This record gives sequence, C-alpha cells and structure tokens, in this order.
Amino acid sequence: MIALRREPRVTASGCEACFAIGPVSVVVRSDLPEILEDFAGLYADARVDQPTTEPIIRMEVRAVRSGWMRPTRYEIFGDGRSLWTADRPREVLPYIEWGINWRVIERCPGYVQVHAATLVRDGQGLLLAADSGSGKSTLAAGLLARGWGYLSDEFALIDPVDLSMHALPKALCVKAGAFDAVREIGLPLWRGRHYVKALKGCVGYIRPADIRPDVVAAAAPIRWIVFPQYLAGCRPRLLPVSRAQALFTLAAGTLNRHIFGHQAAAILRRVVTTASCYRLEAGSLDATCRVLGELAG
Repeated sequence: MIALRREPRVTASGCEACFAIGPVSVVVRSDLPEILEDFAGLYADARVDQPTTEPIIRMEVRAVRSGWMRPTRYEIFGDGRSLWTADRPREVLPYIEWGINWRVIERCPGYVQVHAATLVRDGQGLLLAADSGSGKSTLAAGLLARGWGYLSDEFALIDPVDLSMHALPKALCVKAGAFDAVREIGLPLWRGRHYVKALKGCVGYIRPADIRPDVVAAAAPIRWIVFPQYLAGCRPRLLPVSRAQALFTLAAGTLNRHIFGHQAAAILRRVVTTASCYRLEAGSLDATCRVLGELAG
C-alpha cells in the first residue's frame, strides 16, 4: 500500500485525515487503517493538516462485527448520519465518494447544483449534463487527456449571481465498459484497482493529478451546454437544441431545487440564454472528443 504523506491524526474512535476538495473540507475517519489509506491515496494531492474551508463534511467508516461466524461489514456515516452498509472492502471507497456527493448537495447551498461533468477550454466552460450511463465521465476523461481543464465529474456548481461554474475536483469514476477506452488514451486507473459500486457494478478511478499537475481549472462562464448520449458505432454529431428544451433538461437534473425553489429555474434561464446548447450523439471516444474540440475552436 502507498504510505500517507502525513500521519493520520489518532482520535478516540480511530484515525482521521483531512482533505481540501474545491469549496469543501472533507474529514475521513475510520477505525480501519486500510480504509483510510485507500481514500488518502486517491486524494493525496488534496491532503491538508486541518480543515481550511467551510463547510466541513465528515465521513466515517466503522467495522461492524456481528459474531465470529459472520464476516465483517462496513457502516458508512456522513456528518453523523448512517448512510449505507457495505459487505466487501472494495465497496467502501465508492460509498465514501457517494456520501461526499450527497453531503455536498446539502452543505453547499450557495450554488445551483446540476448533475453534470464540467470542463474548461481557454477560459470558457463546457457543461456535460446527462444521466448515469450516458458516457459523460468517460468523455470528460478523454477531453482532459486532450488538454481541457477540469472542474468536476459529477457537479456543475453554478454561482447564482455571475453564473460561473466552480471546481469540485473529485476523482473521475468510470465504469468497467470504459476501461479499455480510458487505457487507450493513456489514463491509468488509479492503482489499477477495481471497485464495486451499487447500481454501476465494477468501477475504477482516475486521479486528476495523474492527468497533469495543473489540470484543475479556475471558475469559468458557461459557454457550451451539451447533453451527451453514447450510441455504439455512431458517427458523433452535435445537434442544436432549443434553449427551452435545454432549460427543461437542466432543471430536471438540478440536485438542490429544494434549496432554491422557483429561483432555480430563473437562474438556469439566464444560463441557457448566454450559452450554446446541443445534443451530442457520441460514438468512439477519439472521434467524439474531436467534435467537441472543433466546437470549442
């Protein structure tokens, strides 16, 4: 195993380590050193000695031992609330990642949050909004390998005043079906290790720092909104969509509408008014990245 850059702080309930990830501080605690080391290795470049920003998201993993005849299970907590129980060690990291996403929705009320991958080219933002299974994470990895800047794999964090997108640079999560495509563009899965994620099956992670040291971009205005859908064997093409349709789709993918209420639609209306909106029929990763590169000029 890879050693931590800093020794984890020992507490009454185990060991913990701190990380600065975009606008949040994340504290991960566990009585299982191997669990903490797994997460700390994935986010080694984000390690800090103590929380540096608010809010602070606190994740914890506890071993649950029901008896000598039963295997150990793993209970995952987010900000003190029990979220999930994992049966196998390789399920734990995806659940921690999922838990952080869930807590970001609640703990970052200053942004309108849309489920999307977000990238930057020449100071202009690309928002890739799609449901799980559409290939957006694989597409984001392909664009990053071609020099785009990284904001997030899961969130468009949109400032409601100036409409800029901000970074939440978590590791990219790709499904087993995309492993070969990712390797072909020279992006290794972290540690070459596979994990098991509920609903998605076998997944792997790509550390942004393994792409290039300066891959994380500064906040950027939203220039392009693209709704990708992978179609096997398809010749990739961009098809313009109306701003009304773009608004409807973005609103459906807004993660914190309960915080903004009717204001969320008004903010997103301003977003689509200043952006070019497209539906993307995505084919091979290389060809699809070329299409988006041509869009960005």
